[in-house]
Amino acid sequence: MSTITCRLGGYAFAAVAVTLLVTGCGGGASRPAAGVTSPQPTTTNPTAANPTATPSPTRTGPGPMTAVELAWLDGVKKMHAKVDSVLRRTPAPTRTTMLSLSNTPVECRRVLRRIGSPAARMRPVLALVRQACAQFDKAAACWATAASVSEPGGGFVVGTPQERIYKQAVSCAEAGYGDGSNALGDAEVKGAQVKLAAG
Repeated sequence: MSTITCRLGGYAFAAVAVTLLVTGCGGGASRPAAGVTSPQPTTTNPTAANPTATPSPTRTGPGPMTAVELAWLDGVKKMHAKVDSVLRRTPAPTRTTMLSLSNTPVECRRVLRRIGSPAARMRPVLALVRQACAQFDKAAACWATAASVSEPGGGFVVGTPQERIYKQAVSCAEAGYGDGSNALGDAEVKGAQVKLAAG
């Protein structure tokens, strides 16, 4: 076994080479033994959390009003205006004008046939329009009754049975027209609400 001798302060110290590997006698840095691997620091990278995608808002419902639905509402509005204009320009009723008024309410049914049935969301509007048509039908029948007992120039002979019939018929006709016009007004309001809700 070979030895390496260093002289320090007059004394000699022997070091066994197999136990200590020393570079020279100056106490240089030691080298790791062959086959020994120095431990390496372990770096742990935390996995970045995947951001949760925010779902896009989904529009529900039937969507905006279609051109067909808008045209249907416009048809109801025009019908209302036409019926009201007939009443406003009607002078003191004669037998002829009362017979004419008895035919005017058919405009409601005619318009409904022409514009057809609307989409499901318009059914509340349709119900009000049908209610208006029913009132106009009632008014038409009452105008026909009044015409049947009136004098050619309108009116009645006081004190006759025709007086009572005429008065009741005219009252019925005017109430029917008024209720029908109000129902059409309600239909227009309901249609505007449906349109607003559709966006």
